[in-house]
Amino acid sequence: MSSAPSSAPLFSRSQRRCHLLLLLFLPAPALTLEKLCQLNGVDPAVARQDIADVGDEIQRFHQLELHQMVDGSFRIHGTELDRRLCLLHWLRRALRLSQDFVCEHFAPVLRQRLKVLNIEKALWDETNLQALIQHCSLKLARDFSPRDRLFLQIFMKYALCQRQNALFSDAQRAWLAVKIERGAADDVIHHWQKRCHIVPDVSETDFWTLLFSLIHAPDGQQLEDNDQAHKLMMAVEALIARFEQLAQTRIKNQHQLKLQLFTHLAQALDRSHFSIGIDNSVALDVARLYPRLLRTTERALYHFSSDFGTQFSAEEVSLVAVLFGAWLMQESALQEKQVLLLTGADAALEQLLEQQIREMTLLPINITYQDMLHFQREGAPRDVALVITPYATSLPLFSPPLIHAELPLSYHQQQRIRQLLEA
Repeated sequence: MSSAPSSAPLFSRSQRRCHLLLLLFLPAPALTLEKLCQLNGVDPAVARQDIADVGDEIQRFHQLELHQMVDGSFRIHGTELDRRLCLLHWLRRALRLSQDFVCEHFAPVLRQRLKVLNIEKALWDETNLQALIQHCSLKLARDFSPRDRLFLQIFMKYALCQRQNALFSDAQRAWLAVKIERGAADDVIHHWQKRCHIVPDVSETDFWTLLFSLIHAPDGQQLEDNDQAHKLMMAVEALIARFEQLAQTRIKNQHQLKLQLFTHLAQALDRSHFSIGIDNSVALDVARLYPRLLRTTERALYHFSSDFGTQFSAEEVSLVAVLFGAWLMQESALQEKQVLLLTGADAALEQLLEQQIREMTLLPINITYQDMLHFQREGAPRDVALVITPYATSLPLFSPPLIHAELPLSYHQQQRIRQLLEA
């Protein structure tokens, strides 16, 4: 007995978007809606939505624009540096989500392009490329994962197809000049240019320095023999001290936090110097739910970012705030405190009270709303640490601490609320 044909899509939404992006970076043939529908196995409406989604994402994160040309094909417009950084990100994502597609539909076209350009086969032969990657691994004292080795092999083929250099600002070149990855980048470019008899171009060395840095998550326990790594660790220690001063708190077990911040901030600094965007959903949540934690982190980061010649975006600041907040919770062994806000007839007043409560503590809290009449009949749910309301009300027989808050909150009320939330 035959089974009914499956109506499930061939690929997930994330896989389809990876395929779309990679196809946009192929030199030929030009990507059309019909070809995209065929390769992803979707109808035109789904393909158009995928195109719109990818266009929005690459504009937000990489300053690139996706346009449909007069002949119906699609093209990415932007600087060569932004294009390469975009491909770097999406190719690594595609190798995680859809490696077969990369190997069957992306890499073979690059090989064909190299033949058309008459690039010496010894430069892009996979055995030779893997030998070059192994040389870089030894030079950097880093063991590339199999997936990163495959990524480097494919990206090297893509780079050999390019005839336009990625351009860097003076500040970006100064940032890259002192990176530990520069030696490996020099070796890659000199190897290619020696075989091709081309005068070395420093911008290509800059790019491969950046690429090797972006695919690496540095470990603060094994500081590389590089002044920048030691400078970063000292800056992280100063950042923690500054946060403690502003937050009027003491972080006792700092070692693991220091290592987490070292790894995260090393990558954040690269993103910041090269305007690589990150998802903003966390930033919006942190700004709304943990305003004091965010503001404290932002002030603590001011001198840190200045010392490294950059300024962090709101998204980057929010991620650092999350690291500090999670560490404060872990160190104090506190669970997220449950706060019940009793509601009545003035929604604006209630929202203002909620915001003031959130301004009082660095620690995460969960605020839920309950109608005041329902509270008087049923009482508070279990595990509520504090009941607060801007309206006068009587207490039920059994209740957590209840505060009748008249805005603006008095100093005594603020101290009492903070004590209940942080105890």
